[in-house]
Amino acid sequence: MNTPDLRTQSWHGRALARLAAAIAVVALLLGLVVATSEEARAARAKGSELQKPSFVVIQTDDETMEELYDGVRMLNGAEEFAMPNTLQMLGEQGVTFTRYYTPYSLCAPSRISLLTGRYAHNNHVQGNVPPNGGWTGFQSRLAYSHNLATWLQGAGYRTIHIGKILNGYGDAPYSPGTEVPPGWTSWHTILNSDTNHYAYGYLLNNNGVVEGPYGNSGSWETREYGAIDDAGCPYAPLNGQPCYFETDKFNQLATEELAATSPEQPFYMQVDYTAPHGDFRRPAGPQPATRDIGRFAGAPLPDNRAEGFNEGNVNDKPRFIREAPYLSASEIHTYRVYYQNCLAALISVDEGVKQILDQLTALGRINNTYVIFTSDNGFFFGQHRLVGGKFLAYEPSTHLPLIIRGPGIEPNTHTGQLASTIDIAPTILELAGVKADKSIDGASLVPFMKEPSLRTRRPLLFESFVQTNDVEQSGNAATGESTTAAGRSRGKLGVKGARARGAAAHASVVAPPKNYYGIRLGPYKYIEWPDGEKELYDINKDPYELNNIVRDKNYAPIRNFLHNELVRLEQCSGRTCQEVAEKIPLTKQDQLKVKREKEKEQREREREREKREQEKREREREKAHKH
Repeated sequence: MNTPDLRTQSWHGRALARLAAAIAVVALLLGLVVATSEEARAARAKGSELQKPSFVVIQTDDETMEELYDGVRMLNGAEEFAMPNTLQMLGEQGVTFTRYYTPYSLCAPSRISLLTGRYAHNNHVQGNVPPNGGWTGFQSRLAYSHNLATWLQGAGYRTIHIGKILNGYGDAPYSPGTEVPPGWTSWHTILNSDTNHYAYGYLLNNNGVVEGPYGNSGSWETREYGAIDDAGCPYAPLNGQPCYFETDKFNQLATEELAATSPEQPFYMQVDYTAPHGDFRRPAGPQPATRDIGRFAGAPLPDNRAEGFNEGNVNDKPRFIREAPYLSASEIHTYRVYYQNCLAALISVDEGVKQILDQLTALGRINNTYVIFTSDNGFFFGQHRLVGGKFLAYEPSTHLPLIIRGPGIEPNTHTGQLASTIDIAPTILELAGVKADKSIDGASLVPFMKEPSLRTRRPLLFESFVQTNDVEQSGNAATGESTTAAGRSRGKLGVKGARARGAAAHASVVAPPKNYYGIRLGPYKYIEWPDGEKELYDINKDPYELNNIVRDKNYAPIRNFLHNELVRLEQCSGRTCQEVAEKIPLTKQDQLKVKREKEKEQREREREREKREQEKREREREKAHKH
């Protein structure tokens, strides 16, 4: 039996209750469908199933597990989810990977790992800004011309990109924003996505032509937009003005591109939403669609004190957390508002998921299309006293949603197989029957999609190379004018410069970018820091990582084993990254227990042997006595 992950149970407990009602509704609707329409759709579906499968990858920015799976109890007592369409139309119709992780919890490295199937130490995009990261780092690496887009386009696929690409795209002097990288047939990509993070007033490169601004970006000084959409947008604006909200624009482009694709041609479409990333405008967090503003007002932060929020005892944590103060009342309020706006901003993304699936159905292509939903990295909302960033290997930052729906996948299934961002590319390539022209570190997830109970002992690597002076500060959500300085200075001032200017210094102290290596294997997560500090957690027993057991002598065999595996993974490449580990050793207590059980079994066997020999001797004496 496949047990859903702790953070997915809130949603999946409702699936069966809805199923019975849905069956009755579907039966009624089937009787009302016009026969000719059904015949036409069946003909289109039959034709599409003879083709190679198509793919839609939907990727959000900074979305956490809680934002997808946790319901919010509203004032009227009802429980409301930010993304019910995603949970119903993908989760209940596909397979959920409950233990899916990003190897590098930062936008650009994570996204390039998805496109290439390679760890950052192999694709060499190792940050968000030049020279080793972001758009500039991507352009100067082999990853630029050797990735999913080039491989699939070379095999006859129509490739479509919509939304955010990488930090630095369109940022002078490094990028004019007119570039269309190799491999993309159609290109609708936002400029300055991590310089501005505009919901209004953004620029788009539409197939090589920069167009916009779409809407009014307003002023950095006031941190307010010049105008926002009417509440009726995009369906029925009451003021007669155009609708420009960024997520709605991406949704529109996605459905249009699907319709523009020849029915005979397989396609790969990647929709990269910027939501729920913050936009540096008042109030804290992202800008929701006007129609959704305030929808989750009053929602609490995702975790409570027992789950690590504003953690009390951090003596087992690294020095930078031990030295961090408790979160202030102001910080808690700011990030509660931030979280509420994240939930509200995801509603329009969820509408986009529905529009894409509805369009695939209308085009008769749903039965031969794999739809993959995920996030590039998570975000901290006060866990371990951390706010306003990701970077680190803890669960809120690295443990992400992954749902796959498509042909041959049993609906509403779950797998606990460890999976990583580097596994997306090899999975798609196997399903498409396409070969990569470079080595791939990840492993295809197809066997686990077909048989969710399968497990392997392949470990996953965590790595980070962000502890430099040019790391972005986009996670900060300070409440004063310094927020603007921090937001606009990233890539120039860096951490030290931002502190010197007084820009969100408190937030940069408690959620700093750090270098580290780590490993996830079996129930364990093991992390090594450059200063020699180490962490070890049993995630099955301690899902909120409250009890670092690395100094517990009982776990010494496991710690030593994971260290050796980590050393191997740090420099792995291709097949060596895919190798399964030996069986994880037992704890000292379990080893002693096993030893005692074996000794007990040995004593039992000795007693049985002695008993048999004694019985044999008695039989021989009786026999001799008779004679």
